[in-house]
Amino acid sequence: MTAFRSHLEFLRKTDDCCWLERPDSPSPQVIASEALRADGPVLRCTTNDARVDLVAGVYGGVDGLSRGNRFPWSRLGIGLGVDQEPEYVDVLEAITDLGDRLDEHDVTYVERAATATDPSVRELGFPTPPDGTWPRLTLGLLSVGTDDGSYWTPIHGTVLDDNTIRARVPDAITDRFARGDVVSVALGVPAEALTATYLLTVTDRLSTPIEERRVGSTVPVIPTGGGLVPSSSEVVLEAEIADQQPETRSEKREFWERIVDGTTLTLDVTSVFTRDDAVVPFTPLDVPLADDLQLVALTLAAQLYDRANSYWGIAPVEWLLLPASGRLGVCVVSTEMLYAGFEWQLSNFLFSFSNCYDTVVVVDDEASPRDLGQVLADIWVKAHPSRDWLFSESDAPVARLPTYSRDGTGARLYVDATWDPRWDEEYIAPRVSLTESYPPNLRAAIRGSWSEFGFDTDPEEL
Repeated sequence: MTAFRSHLEFLRKTDDCCWLERPDSPSPQVIASEALRADGPVLRCTTNDARVDLVAGVYGGVDGLSRGNRFPWSRLGIGLGVDQEPEYVDVLEAITDLGDRLDEHDVTYVERAATATDPSVRELGFPTPPDGTWPRLTLGLLSVGTDDGSYWTPIHGTVLDDNTIRARVPDAITDRFARGDVVSVALGVPAEALTATYLLTVTDRLSTPIEERRVGSTVPVIPTGGGLVPSSSEVVLEAEIADQQPETRSEKREFWERIVDGTTLTLDVTSVFTRDDAVVPFTPLDVPLADDLQLVALTLAAQLYDRANSYWGIAPVEWLLLPASGRLGVCVVSTEMLYAGFEWQLSNFLFSFSNCYDTVVVVDDEASPRDLGQVLADIWVKAHPSRDWLFSESDAPVARLPTYSRDGTGARLYVDATWDPRWDEEYIAPRVSLTESYPPNLRAAIRGSWSEFGFDTDPEEL
């Protein structure tokens, strides 16, 4: 388990976290939006007063079309303890493991790291959107304690006054509490806890207590008035449910709110606990490549990857990606072609398990998730518009995330960007690199010339 601040410290040591003093203007959300747009590092806004430090981009990532040694899944993979330079499939498998239900479990209880503080919720200094009136808390975890155990769910809230929060939570958790019950909100939790919460939400598996999930044994927890929360949480708010009503629709939503139906709660905060020099993550809402979008993209991809490789009795899928730059409207899957027509069957399978996207792109197993540009190029090289771009009828149920439909219907599309498995090998164009485009004698002459000038040459590169 990697505590949130330990995760930040590692990013700082690898020059992927930038510190700056929190300005009064512009809003930290504006600065974070610009950092994401420019594929910048994680941004931490520090303070010297009672307000918490704010950090954005911890779970976000760079554009999949960018060149570099960082990828959209790198920061989350580090937080999950996969590796310092995590491979994409390893991150998907680590996410899937967090949602596993255990027959035997051993929850680890430790002492509380946070202590009671005097500031009200308003004084904690959560960021206010540039076009908003009230501060917002995002990337939060709500804990609901019951006789059966504790249930975790994501929460997105608006601070109305000193100790009142109006928050949205998934509908699936509302049968676990009633008006007057006490719940707890944890902010700045380990990556395992937040990722598991998103995974259970987008896969509709919130009905099992966290003690019976793998994350319940890997993340040390503490009991609070509202249930168990991660012991290393930067901020913990204990609150009483004052009101509950159907979700109030708003364009300013976290991406998990676009996947599942929600309920609006009014919370009266009774206790505030913070660690010394607490630091809390936030996400600029409705911004490309933001943390909430990346978390949903990765958790949903992990679920689909696991289901696809569990369906046929073998594991034909190499990887599955929902590019954040496509706002989850496109699903790209790299697979081995088991037989002619397998790509059509796989596409229908993926459409049946999620209503987020309206486009599935199938690419060969030699494609890499690290090179989204090459994946897109395969669409133009291998997919003939007249026979490999296949549309459904126009009255299919519209996907949940694309916003072009006005009447609730729309066509689904799958693109077969693979070589036909029935073709003989000589008909398939080989993939070549720049170095392979020159004859061996010319490459040898170039290496000799470079050596004469004193440059180091690698035979693998020339």
